[in-house]
Amino acid sequence: MSRPIITINGTPVAARNGETLIDAGLGGRILIPHDCCSGQCNTCRVTILDGQVDDQGTAEGKTALACPATVNGSASIAFEDVPVPGKRTGEISAIKPLSDEILEVCVTLSRPLDYLPGQYLSVQFRGFPARDYSPTAFMNGDLDSSVLVFHIKRYRDGIVSSQFGNLIGLGHRARIRGPFGNAFLRPPTENGMLVLVSAGTGWAPIWSLARSACVDHGTRDIAIIAGARDGANLYMSPALHWLRDYGVKDIITTCSTNRQADDLPGRPRHYLPTLGVDDTVYAAGGPGAVAEVAVKARAAGVRCYTDPFLQ
Repeated sequence: MSRPIITINGTPVAARNGETLIDAGLGGRILIPHDCCSGQCNTCRVTILDGQVDDQGTAEGKTALACPATVNGSASIAFEDVPVPGKRTGEISAIKPLSDEILEVCVTLSRPLDYLPGQYLSVQFRGFPARDYSPTAFMNGDLDSSVLVFHIKRYRDGIVSSQFGNLIGLGHRARIRGPFGNAFLRPPTENGMLVLVSAGTGWAPIWSLARSACVDHGTRDIAIIAGARDGANLYMSPALHWLRDYGVKDIITTCSTNRQADDLPGRPRHYLPTLGVDDTVYAAGGPGAVAEVAVKARAAGVRCYTDPFLQ
């Protein structure tokens, strides 16, 4: 019996029924971008162009995750063009408080690393386990290709986060791997609005997306909803001022406690605008808040990309 053929980005590969799409690609020397291999990070989401695969419950429209999805006969699939994951080294060059709980941590790299706005990196500070963080812009809108900027919430019992300013300080070495993730900025659809929703330090990838959309797609309609449980952690005011100066008018901040005059009560999902089929939604932050936004977005039939913070 002849083996099924999986055509990946136009290249045919002989595969075996039951093997994962990632393994099928590797068998043909094609690397489908991936990271966790457990169906959580969404890095390996591919579009099914023709035929069918066993999506293992990961289907969203005509897409599936290639790490759990398996070959089920011949099919044609495609993944988007993204930077090839690489490795870099660097050291911490700045640690700055953005709020009582959130730090801006800057890592100066040995050499620049390409990534798309909204992607994330695996970062291992020497002597500590790796964590996933989203690189972003400085709060004044500046970018430096030699410096990675991260927003990190400190947890009292956090193995890594509690040590910034203690065992992890200036000059501390770091190993960087990536980029990964599926929630990166895509070109605008005709007449479509870009809706960007963050919860907590989910602002890091959302700020990266928003800044890039303003600079690269200057006429695009953008709506931004930034939320936090505690208003003290709505730390992104300088970035919001930058966005307003760039012409973004539809900006909402939400929180449950310690509200300031301009903050609205409740959760980000309560303030999603009326969505049209040409709109695109991005959501980043805690899994619960991200899932709430995704449910409403997908019910409206719009493109939705999510980055749930799992660590």
